[in-house]
Amino acid sequence: MKMRKKISIAIATGALAVTAGVAPVRAASTLNGGGSSFVANLVDICRAQYNRNSTFNSAGDIVNYTSSSSGTGKTSFASGAFAWAGSDSLYTSGAPANFVYVPLVAGSISVMYHLEGITPASATVRLSPDTIGKIFAGQIKMWNDPAIQADNKVTTVPAVKKVSKNGVVVTVAKVGTKLNFTATATASALSKYKGKPVTVAKVVVKGASTTRTQVAAKNIASNVALSAAYVKGATYAIKVGGTSLGSVGVDSTKSGVTIKFPSLPIRVAYRSGTSGTTNNFTKFLNGAAGSVWTKPGNDAFTSAFPGSSVPSDGTFQAANGSDGVANYVRDNNGAITYAELSYAEERKSDSVKSVLVKNNAGEYVGPSAAATAAFYAEAAIDDSGVITPDYTVKAADAYLINAVAYGLGYKTASADNAAVGRWYSYFIDKCAPSMGAAAFYAPLAGAIKTKALAQVAKINAG
Repeated sequence: MKMRKKISIAIATGALAVTAGVAPVRAASTLNGGGSSFVANLVDICRAQYNRNSTFNSAGDIVNYTSSSSGTGKTSFASGAFAWAGSDSLYTSGAPANFVYVPLVAGSISVMYHLEGITPASATVRLSPDTIGKIFAGQIKMWNDPAIQADNKVTTVPAVKKVSKNGVVVTVAKVGTKLNFTATATASALSKYKGKPVTVAKVVVKGASTTRTQVAAKNIASNVALSAAYVKGATYAIKVGGTSLGSVGVDSTKSGVTIKFPSLPIRVAYRSGTSGTTNNFTKFLNGAAGSVWTKPGNDAFTSAFPGSSVPSDGTFQAANGSDGVANYVRDNNGAITYAELSYAEERKSDSVKSVLVKNNAGEYVGPSAAATAAFYAEAAIDDSGVITPDYTVKAADAYLINAVAYGLGYKTASADNAAVGRWYSYFIDKCAPSMGAAAFYAPLAGAIKTKALAQVAKINAG
């Protein structure tokens, strides 16, 4: 059974209370939508709540969703077959007139694998972006390849005592039982961040578990002094306003275990057809491992593939949808793929795990809602609602392979478009914040959430 079905049944029977006996104040709409399988698990949770809740859905609108792919969603929305659609990628052609992108939620893309015969058996595989790129480019074909083995030895992450960005420089030094942080800012930085705080947060990274705890904050000035209690081995994320400078610490840290790999061929599963998950995964490969993955992101894996063509020797297997690739990995020892995190979590009992991915701070971090939120903490969002990821972000708790799911809606005034706007508002403002993390998604926050709701306001506006 698919995870989204199990979750939606639970939500339908036990979540937000339904206000009985409230008569609809307007005609109900049936909103048929579909597309992205990446966001489908959370959509099914939220639409089950929305369809049954007369407090937020007083007309009794019915939201339907058919999970397939972002490509199908975009095409069906443009043709008028769908009143709304989910997509993790943008139109490159065939876009309809008078429509809006609405960011709905973010989430991790798991590099999920099934590998029996490693020692120790309980170890989780760690891979750098370059190694991931070489695997999916067909350049690394065996699990005991030296590049994979090199990523899976006990490593030392050197202390980083200074970070800087946009004219702000922060240093850290240990004095007795305290850590002293000093931030200096140029005149242009003072103007850019006027009234914004310099914040210091203790970061704990344990594979797929990441936490941040703010320990100090002061408003920006030409020279700012902050302090916190010294904790051996801890790293500290530095931000100015919404801008991440990276992470600092005074101790070098050791992490990981040395894994012995079997001499086993790698079997790569990829999405057939067009997929927003494929677009975001190959965009990551091009952005973080550009020397290996030389082509830009694309909805079609075969078009993004950096070689002349995807290998036809049986080592690569196309499958339909996130369930298709995830099931292939579940059923085949030595297999690896990419899919939204919940599809990997559903199959954890079937020898499926998520790779820990090396980030720009030198940490190997697993996919999680918190690690996705750290990655998008300062992502740029433009006036059309499109979010641009930064693959150079240096936060120690950031996971680098993520996607934003967009809802598509029309500006044209109509009863159905008004209903789509209400549904999106509920999803962004009510359901995702309460249910997203439990389903392995990162709800929108801060400036991105504000912009997303402003995009919702454009639907049905004429």
